[in-house]
Amino acid sequence: MPEQHTTAQALVAAALDRATAVEHLNAFITLDAEGALAEAARRDAGDARDAGGPEGVRAKAWGLVVKDNIHVAGLPNTAGTPALTGFVPDADAPVVTALRSAGAIVLGKTNMHELSLGATSCNHTFGAVGNAADPALFAGGSSGGTAAAVAAGVAEAGLGTDTGGSVTIPAALNGVYGLRPSAGRYPSAGITPLSTTRDTPGLIARTLARLTALDTLVTGETSDPRDPERPLRLGLPRQVFAEDLEGPVQAAWEVAVDRLGPARVQWVPVDTADLATADARIGFPLVFGEFAAALARYLDEHRTGLTPVEVLDAVGDPDIAELLKATALPDAPGFLGTAGLDAALDRRRALQADYAELFTANGLDAILCPTVPVCARPLRRYEDSLPLNGREVSTFHTLIRNTSPAATAGLPSVTLPLPVDGSAPVGVQLIGPRLTDRALLSAAARVDALLHA
Repeated sequence: MPEQHTTAQALVAAALDRATAVEHLNAFITLDAEGALAEAARRDAGDARDAGGPEGVRAKAWGLVVKDNIHVAGLPNTAGTPALTGFVPDADAPVVTALRSAGAIVLGKTNMHELSLGATSCNHTFGAVGNAADPALFAGGSSGGTAAAVAAGVAEAGLGTDTGGSVTIPAALNGVYGLRPSAGRYPSAGITPLSTTRDTPGLIARTLARLTALDTLVTGETSDPRDPERPLRLGLPRQVFAEDLEGPVQAAWEVAVDRLGPARVQWVPVDTADLATADARIGFPLVFGEFAAALARYLDEHRTGLTPVEVLDAVGDPDIAELLKATALPDAPGFLGTAGLDAALDRRRALQADYAELFTANGLDAILCPTVPVCARPLRRYEDSLPLNGREVSTFHTLIRNTSPAATAGLPSVTLPLPVDGSAPVGVQLIGPRLTDRALLSAAARVDALLHA
Protein backbone atom coordinates (compact mmCIF):
# COMPACT_ATOMS: atom_id res chain seq x y z
CA MET A 1 0.00 0.00 0.00
CA PRO A 2 1.21 3.53 -0.64
CA GLU A 3 2.43 5.46 2.41
CA GLN A 4 -0.31 7.54 3.96
CA HIS A 5 0.45 11.26 4.09
CA THR A 6 -1.04 13.34 6.87
CA THR A 7 -1.43 16.98 5.91
CA ALA A 8 -0.28 19.78 8.15
CA GLN A 9 -3.87 21.00 8.31
CA ALA A 10 -5.05 17.62 9.58
CA LEU A 11 -2.30 17.57 12.22
CA VAL A 12 -3.19 21.05 13.42
CA ALA A 13 -6.92 20.32 13.43
CA ALA A 14 -6.32 17.25 15.57
CA ALA A 15 -4.15 19.25 17.96
CA LEU A 16 -6.81 21.95 18.28
CA ASP A 17 -9.45 19.32 18.95
CA ARG A 18 -7.26 17.92 21.69
CA ALA A 19 -6.72 21.39 23.13
CA THR A 20 -10.48 21.82 23.33
CA ALA A 21 -10.87 18.43 25.00
CA VAL A 22 -8.40 19.39 27.75
CA GLU A 23 -9.44 23.02 28.02
CA HIS A 24 -10.11 22.44 31.72
CA LEU A 25 -6.35 22.29 32.30
CA ASN A 26 -6.13 26.02 31.47
CA ALA A 27 -2.82 25.37 29.76
CA PHE A 28 -3.12 28.26 27.28
CA ILE A 29 -3.28 32.01 27.61
CA THR A 30 -3.62 32.33 23.82
CA LEU A 31 -4.68 29.40 21.62
CA ASP A 32 -4.02 30.57 18.06
CA ALA A 33 -6.37 28.31 16.09
CA GLU A 34 -6.72 30.67 13.14
CA GLY A 35 -3.00 31.36 12.82
CA ALA A 36 -2.00 27.72 13.21
CA LEU A 37 -4.46 26.55 10.56
CA ALA A 38 -3.30 29.28 8.17
CA GLU A 39 0.33 28.28 8.72
CA ALA A 40 -0.60 24.64 8.10
CA ALA A 41 -2.32 25.56 4.85
CA ARG A 42 0.82 27.39 3.68
CA ARG A 43 2.96 24.38 4.52
CA ASP A 44 0.64 22.03 2.64
CA ALA A 45 0.91 24.36 -0.34
CA GLY A 46 4.70 24.10 -0.17
CA ASP A 47 5.35 27.74 0.68
CA ALA A 48 9.07 28.35 0.16
CA ARG A 49 9.25 30.24 3.44
CA ASP A 50 8.63 26.96 5.23
CA ALA A 51 11.60 25.17 3.72
CA GLY A 52 13.98 23.72 6.29
CA GLY A 53 17.15 21.70 6.47
CA PRO A 54 20.53 22.17 4.80
CA GLU A 55 19.20 21.44 1.32
CA GLY A 56 15.95 23.36 1.71
CA VAL A 57 13.81 20.21 1.96
CA ARG A 58 10.40 21.05 3.40
CA ALA A 59 10.20 19.71 6.92
CA LYS A 60 7.37 17.57 8.20
CA ALA A 61 4.92 19.73 10.13
CA TRP A 62 4.51 19.25 13.87
CA GLY A 63 2.82 21.12 16.68
CA LEU A 64 4.70 23.35 19.13
CA VAL A 65 3.45 25.23 22.18
CA VAL A 66 5.37 28.21 23.53
CA LYS A 67 5.47 29.65 27.04
CA ASP A 68 3.96 33.11 27.13
CA ASN A 69 7.23 34.88 27.89
CA ILE A 70 8.89 33.74 24.63
CA HIS A 71 8.11 35.92 21.63
CA VAL A 72 5.98 34.63 18.78
CA ALA A 73 5.35 37.23 16.09
CA GLY A 74 1.79 38.52 16.08
CA LEU A 75 0.74 36.88 19.37
CA PRO A 76 0.51 38.61 22.77
CA ASN A 77 3.46 38.03 25.08
CA THR A 78 2.03 38.55 28.56
CA ALA A 79 4.71 36.86 30.69
CA GLY A 80 1.68 35.95 32.79
CA THR A 81 1.26 39.50 34.09
CA PRO A 82 -1.49 42.09 33.45
CA ALA A 83 0.68 45.01 32.31
CA LEU A 84 1.93 43.11 29.26
CA THR A 85 -1.41 41.77 28.00
CA GLY A 86 -1.39 44.30 25.17
CA PHE A 87 2.22 43.72 24.12
CA VAL A 88 2.44 41.93 20.75
CA PRO A 89 5.98 41.31 19.43
CA ASP A 90 6.58 41.73 15.71
CA ALA A 91 9.26 39.03 15.49
CA ASP A 92 9.83 35.51 16.77
CA ALA A 93 12.43 34.80 19.42
CA PRO A 94 15.44 33.11 17.76
CA VAL A 95 14.68 29.83 19.54
CA VAL A 96 11.19 29.85 17.97
CA THR A 97 12.65 30.70 14.57
CA ALA A 98 14.97 27.69 14.77
CA LEU A 99 12.11 25.29 15.46
CA ARG A 100 9.74 26.84 12.91
CA SER A 101 12.39 26.41 10.22
CA ALA A 102 12.32 22.69 11.03
CA GLY A 103 8.58 22.24 10.65
CA ALA A 104 7.13 23.54 13.91
CA ILE A 105 3.70 25.15 13.79
CA VAL A 106 2.98 27.26 16.86
CA LEU A 107 -0.40 26.31 18.31
CA GLY A 108 -0.45 28.97 21.00
CA LYS A 109 1.11 30.61 24.03
CA THR A 110 0.97 28.71 27.29
CA ASN A 111 0.03 29.73 30.80
CA MET A 112 2.75 30.21 33.40
CA HIS A 113 3.56 31.45 36.87
CA GLU A 114 3.48 35.23 36.78
CA LEU A 115 6.77 36.73 35.57
CA SER A 116 8.25 33.20 35.98
CA LEU A 117 8.58 33.86 39.71
CA GLY A 118 6.99 30.71 41.12
CA ALA A 119 6.87 26.93 40.81
CA THR A 120 3.16 25.99 40.75
CA SER A 121 1.76 27.95 37.74
CA CYS A 122 -1.14 29.10 39.90
CA ASN A 123 -1.53 32.39 38.04
CA HIS A 124 -3.67 34.99 39.79
CA THR A 125 -4.64 36.72 36.53
CA PHE A 126 -5.05 33.90 34.02
CA GLY A 127 -5.96 31.10 36.41
CA ALA A 128 -4.16 28.03 37.71
CA VAL A 129 -2.80 25.37 35.36
CA GLY A 130 -4.05 21.85 36.06
CA ASN A 131 -1.82 18.80 35.91
CA ALA A 132 -2.26 16.56 32.87
CA ALA A 133 -2.15 13.46 35.08
CA ASP A 134 -4.85 14.82 37.41
CA PRO A 135 -6.47 18.22 36.74
CA ALA A 136 -7.12 18.67 40.47
CA LEU A 137 -3.36 18.99 41.05
CA PHE A 138 -1.07 21.87 40.16
CA ALA A 139 1.13 21.54 37.09
CA GLY A 140 4.32 22.92 38.59
CA GLY A 141 6.12 25.88 37.15
CA SER A 142 6.88 28.25 36.03
CA SER A 143 6.47 26.59 32.61
CA GLY A 144 3.37 24.70 33.76
CA GLY A 145 1.18 25.39 30.74
CA THR A 146 3.78 24.02 28.33
CA ALA A 147 4.28 20.86 30.40
CA ALA A 148 0.53 20.27 30.78
CA ALA A 149 -0.17 20.81 27.08
CA VAL A 150 2.60 18.44 26.03
CA ALA A 151 1.71 15.78 28.59
CA ALA A 152 -1.99 16.00 27.63
CA GLY A 153 -1.16 15.30 23.98
CA VAL A 154 -1.95 18.72 22.51
CA ALA A 155 1.56 19.13 21.07
CA GLU A 156 4.55 16.93 20.47
CA ALA A 157 6.81 19.38 22.26
CA GLY A 158 6.98 22.80 23.79
CA LEU A 159 9.25 25.64 24.80
CA GLY A 160 9.59 26.91 28.33
CA THR A 161 12.10 28.97 30.23
CA ASP A 162 14.12 27.89 33.24
CA THR A 163 15.70 30.02 35.95
CA GLY A 164 15.79 27.57 38.85
CA GLY A 165 13.92 24.54 37.56
CA SER A 166 11.02 26.10 35.66
CA VAL A 167 11.27 23.53 32.83
CA THR A 168 12.34 20.42 34.71
CA ILE A 169 9.92 20.81 37.66
CA PRO A 170 6.67 20.88 35.62
CA ALA A 171 8.01 18.25 33.22
CA ALA A 172 8.63 15.93 36.17
CA LEU A 173 5.28 16.65 37.84
CA ASN A 174 3.40 15.97 34.57
CA GLY A 175 5.32 12.81 33.68
CA VAL A 176 7.21 14.00 30.59
CA TYR A 177 10.80 14.81 29.59
CA GLY A 178 12.46 18.18 30.05
CA LEU A 179 15.83 19.73 29.23
CA ARG A 180 17.38 22.76 30.85
CA PRO A 181 20.42 23.41 28.62
CA SER A 182 23.69 24.89 29.81
CA ALA A 183 23.32 28.62 30.40
CA GLY A 184 24.09 30.56 27.22
CA ARG A 185 23.81 27.54 24.92
CA TYR A 186 20.37 28.53 23.59
CA PRO A 187 19.68 32.07 22.32
CA SER A 188 17.85 34.13 24.93
CA ALA A 189 16.79 37.11 22.82
CA GLY A 190 13.07 37.78 22.59
CA ILE A 191 12.31 36.43 26.07
CA THR A 192 10.95 38.36 29.05
CA PRO A 193 13.79 38.18 31.58
CA LEU A 194 13.92 37.32 35.25
CA SER A 195 17.66 36.86 35.81
CA THR A 196 20.11 37.30 32.94
CA THR A 197 22.63 35.01 34.66
CA ARG A 198 20.23 32.17 35.44
CA ASP A 199 17.61 32.33 32.65
CA THR A 200 17.58 30.01 29.66
CA PRO A 201 14.95 28.70 27.27
CA GLY A 202 14.38 24.96 27.55
CA LEU A 203 12.48 22.07 25.98
CA ILE A 204 9.68 19.75 27.08
CA ALA A 205 8.62 16.68 25.07
CA ARG A 206 6.79 13.39 25.46
CA THR A 207 9.83 11.33 24.40
CA LEU A 208 13.53 11.68 25.02
CA ALA A 209 14.22 11.06 21.34
CA ARG A 210 12.10 14.08 20.44
CA LEU A 211 13.82 16.18 23.11
CA THR A 212 17.24 15.24 21.73
CA ALA A 213 16.18 15.94 18.15
CA LEU A 214 14.86 19.37 19.09
CA ASP A 215 18.12 20.18 20.85
CA THR A 216 19.88 19.51 17.55
CA LEU A 217 17.47 21.80 15.72
CA VAL A 218 18.19 24.66 18.14
CA THR A 219 21.97 24.22 18.39
CA GLY A 220 23.06 22.29 15.29
CA GLU A 221 24.86 19.84 17.57
CA THR A 222 24.49 16.12 16.94
CA SER A 223 24.89 13.01 19.07
CA ASP A 224 27.61 12.64 21.67
CA PRO A 225 30.70 10.87 20.25
CA ARG A 226 31.56 8.99 23.45
CA ASP A 227 31.68 5.22 23.49
CA PRO A 228 28.12 4.01 24.21
CA GLU A 229 29.51 0.77 25.67
CA ARG A 230 31.56 2.52 28.35
CA PRO A 231 29.97 2.07 31.80
CA LEU A 232 28.14 5.12 33.07
CA ARG A 233 29.51 6.69 36.25
CA LEU A 234 26.69 8.35 38.17
CA GLY A 235 27.03 10.46 41.28
CA LEU A 236 24.73 9.29 44.09
CA PRO A 237 24.08 12.22 46.46
CA ARG A 238 24.78 11.58 50.13
CA GLN A 239 22.90 14.65 51.37
CA VAL A 240 19.96 16.94 50.56
CA PHE A 241 19.00 15.85 47.03
CA ALA A 242 17.98 12.31 47.99
CA GLU A 243 16.78 13.14 51.52
CA ASP A 244 13.42 14.21 52.99
CA LEU A 245 11.36 12.88 50.08
CA GLU A 246 7.60 12.40 50.01
CA GLY A 247 6.56 8.73 50.24
CA PRO A 248 5.79 8.07 46.54
CA VAL A 249 8.94 9.91 45.47
CA GLN A 250 11.04 7.94 47.95
CA ALA A 251 9.55 4.65 46.70
CA ALA A 252 10.09 5.50 43.03
CA TRP A 253 13.63 6.70 43.74
CA GLU A 254 14.55 3.48 45.54
CA VAL A 255 13.20 1.41 42.64
CA ALA A 256 15.23 3.51 40.20
CA VAL A 257 18.46 3.08 42.17
CA ASP A 258 17.81 -0.66 42.36
CA ARG A 259 17.18 -0.95 38.62
CA LEU A 260 20.37 0.97 37.93
CA GLY A 261 22.33 -1.40 40.13
CA PRO A 262 26.10 -1.98 40.00
CA ALA A 263 25.74 -4.42 37.11
CA ARG A 264 24.42 -1.58 34.92
CA VAL A 265 26.07 1.64 36.15
CA GLN A 266 28.97 2.59 38.37
CA TRP A 267 27.58 4.39 41.42
CA VAL A 268 29.84 6.98 43.05
CA PRO A 269 28.61 8.41 46.38
CA VAL A 270 29.17 12.19 46.37
CA ASP A 271 28.86 14.94 48.98
CA THR A 272 26.33 17.53 47.86
CA ALA A 273 25.32 19.42 51.01
CA ASP A 274 27.63 22.36 50.31
CA LEU A 275 26.15 22.79 46.82
CA ALA A 276 22.67 23.29 48.21
CA THR A 277 23.94 25.59 50.96
CA ALA A 278 25.81 27.75 48.46
CA ASP A 279 22.78 27.99 46.19
CA ALA A 280 20.64 29.20 49.09
CA ARG A 281 23.03 32.15 49.42
CA ILE A 282 23.28 32.89 45.71
CA GLY A 283 20.03 32.12 43.91
CA PHE A 284 17.69 34.86 45.10
CA PRO A 285 20.34 37.61 45.23
CA LEU A 286 21.07 36.98 41.56
CA VAL A 287 17.40 37.23 40.63
CA PHE A 288 16.65 40.30 42.71
CA GLY A 289 19.94 41.95 41.76
CA GLU A 290 19.42 41.51 38.03
CA PHE A 291 15.65 41.70 37.56
CA ALA A 292 14.95 45.44 37.38
CA ALA A 293 17.79 46.35 35.03
CA ALA A 294 17.10 43.36 32.77
CA LEU A 295 13.38 44.12 32.64
CA ALA A 296 14.02 47.82 31.94
CA ARG A 297 16.27 46.96 28.98
CA TYR A 298 13.70 44.49 27.68
CA LEU A 299 10.77 46.91 27.95
CA ASP A 300 12.76 49.65 26.21
CA GLU A 301 14.22 47.41 23.49
CA HIS A 302 10.78 46.14 22.50
CA ARG A 303 9.11 49.56 22.73
CA THR A 304 6.44 48.47 25.18
CA GLY A 305 6.01 51.98 26.59
CA LEU A 306 6.23 50.56 30.11
CA THR A 307 8.67 50.88 33.00
CA PRO A 308 9.48 48.18 35.57
CA VAL A 309 7.57 50.15 38.20
CA GLU A 310 4.46 50.20 36.01
CA VAL A 311 4.74 46.46 35.42
CA LEU A 312 5.07 45.75 39.14
CA ASP A 313 2.23 48.12 40.05
CA ALA A 314 -0.11 45.98 37.91
CA VAL A 315 1.13 42.55 39.08
CA GLY A 316 -1.80 40.25 39.83
CA ASP A 317 -0.16 38.15 42.55
CA PRO A 318 0.20 40.32 45.67
CA ASP A 319 3.01 38.18 47.08
CA ILE A 320 5.08 38.57 43.91
CA ALA A 321 4.41 42.31 43.79
CA GLU A 322 5.42 42.78 47.42
CA LEU A 323 8.56 40.67 47.06
CA LEU A 324 9.83 42.42 43.94
CA LYS A 325 9.00 45.92 45.18
CA ALA A 326 10.89 45.18 48.40
CA THR A 327 13.99 43.71 46.79
CA ALA A 328 14.32 44.29 43.05
CA LEU A 329 13.76 48.01 42.44
CA PRO A 330 16.76 50.34 42.87
CA ASP A 331 15.05 52.35 45.62
CA ALA A 332 13.79 49.24 47.46
CA PRO A 333 15.00 48.65 51.03
CA GLY A 334 16.32 45.19 50.16
CA PHE A 335 17.99 46.11 46.86
CA LEU A 336 21.46 44.59 46.58
CA GLY A 337 23.15 47.23 44.51
CA THR A 338 26.27 46.71 42.42
CA ALA A 339 28.45 45.52 45.27
CA GLY A 340 25.90 42.96 46.43
CA LEU A 341 25.34 41.64 42.92
CA ASP A 342 29.08 41.38 42.30
CA ALA A 343 29.44 39.38 45.50
CA ALA A 344 26.67 37.00 44.38
CA LEU A 345 28.36 36.55 41.01
CA ASP A 346 31.66 35.78 42.76
CA ARG A 347 29.94 33.14 44.88
CA ARG A 348 28.37 31.70 41.72
CA ARG A 349 31.82 31.28 40.17
CA ALA A 350 32.90 29.43 43.30
CA LEU A 351 29.83 27.17 43.02
CA GLN A 352 30.69 26.46 39.38
CA ALA A 353 34.23 25.53 40.40
CA ASP A 354 32.89 23.21 43.12
CA TYR A 355 30.66 21.43 40.62
CA ALA A 356 33.53 21.14 38.10
CA GLU A 357 35.78 19.63 40.78
CA LEU A 358 33.06 17.20 41.83
CA PHE A 359 32.64 15.92 38.27
CA THR A 360 36.35 15.77 37.48
CA ALA A 361 37.60 14.26 40.73
CA ASN A 362 35.03 11.47 40.56
CA GLY A 363 35.04 10.92 36.80
CA LEU A 364 31.28 11.41 36.68
CA ASP A 365 29.06 11.39 33.63
CA ALA A 366 26.21 12.87 35.66
CA ILE A 367 24.72 13.29 39.11
CA LEU A 368 21.38 11.50 39.53
CA CYS A 369 18.65 12.50 41.99
CA PRO A 370 14.89 13.00 42.21
CA THR A 371 13.85 16.06 40.23
CA VAL A 372 11.32 17.24 42.82
CA PRO A 373 11.09 15.97 46.43
CA VAL A 374 7.28 15.85 46.33
CA CYS A 375 4.44 14.99 43.93
CA ALA A 376 2.04 17.62 42.64
CA ARG A 377 -0.46 18.82 45.22
CA PRO A 378 -4.07 20.08 44.95
CA LEU A 379 -4.63 23.34 43.09
CA ARG A 380 -4.75 26.57 45.10
CA ARG A 381 -4.42 24.84 48.49
CA TYR A 382 -0.64 24.77 48.76
CA GLU A 383 0.65 27.89 47.04
CA ASP A 384 2.60 29.04 50.11
CA SER A 385 3.32 25.89 52.12
CA LEU A 386 2.69 22.16 52.06
CA PRO A 387 3.02 19.24 54.48
CA LEU A 388 6.08 17.03 54.09
CA ASN A 389 6.99 14.22 56.47
CA GLY A 390 5.15 15.73 59.41
CA ARG A 391 6.32 19.33 58.89
CA GLU A 392 4.94 22.36 57.10
CA VAL A 393 7.48 23.53 54.51
CA SER A 394 7.69 26.29 51.91
CA THR A 395 6.11 25.16 48.65
CA PHE A 396 8.44 27.18 46.44
CA HIS A 397 11.68 26.29 48.19
CA THR A 398 10.69 22.62 48.36
CA LEU A 399 9.83 22.40 44.68
CA ILE A 400 13.10 24.02 43.56
CA ARG A 401 15.34 22.36 46.18
CA ASN A 402 16.90 19.79 43.83
CA THR A 403 16.83 21.83 40.60
CA SER A 404 18.06 25.25 41.68
CA PRO A 405 21.74 24.59 42.57
CA ALA A 406 22.69 23.29 39.13
CA ALA A 407 20.58 25.98 37.47
CA THR A 408 22.36 28.68 39.43
CA ALA A 409 25.69 27.22 38.29
CA GLY A 410 24.49 27.20 34.66
CA LEU A 411 24.73 23.42 34.28
CA PRO A 412 22.57 21.27 31.99
CA SER A 413 19.94 18.96 33.47
CA VAL A 414 17.48 16.46 32.02
CA THR A 415 14.42 15.10 33.81
CA LEU A 416 13.02 11.66 33.01
CA PRO A 417 9.69 10.22 34.19
CA LEU A 418 10.04 7.31 36.60
CA PRO A 419 7.79 4.26 36.45
CA VAL A 420 5.21 4.73 39.22
CA ASP A 421 2.27 2.68 40.44
CA GLY A 422 -0.77 4.48 41.78
CA SER A 423 0.80 7.88 42.43
CA ALA A 424 1.12 11.17 40.63
CA PRO A 425 4.13 11.39 38.26
CA VAL A 426 7.64 11.35 39.69
CA GLY A 427 10.78 12.43 37.85
CA VAL A 428 14.49 11.80 38.16
CA GLN A 429 17.07 14.30 36.93
CA LEU A 430 20.57 13.93 35.55
CA ILE A 431 22.90 16.90 36.00
CA GLY A 432 26.01 17.15 33.84
CA PRO A 433 29.12 19.32 33.58
CA ARG A 434 28.68 22.65 31.84
CA LEU A 435 28.39 22.47 28.02
CA THR A 436 28.28 18.67 27.96
CA ASP A 437 24.60 18.70 27.02
CA ARG A 438 24.87 16.15 24.22
CA ALA A 439 26.79 13.73 26.43
CA LEU A 440 24.18 14.25 29.12
CA LEU A 441 21.35 13.49 26.69
CA SER A 442 23.17 10.30 25.64
CA ALA A 443 23.58 9.28 29.28
CA ALA A 444 19.91 10.08 29.88
CA ALA A 445 18.91 7.80 27.00
CA ARG A 446 20.83 4.91 28.55
CA VAL A 447 19.33 5.54 32.00
CA ASP A 448 15.83 5.91 30.55
CA ALA A 449 16.11 2.60 28.71
CA LEU A 450 17.22 0.82 31.89
CA LEU A 451 14.48 2.38 34.01
CA HIS A 452 11.75 1.34 31.59
CA ALA A 453 13.18 -2.05 30.57
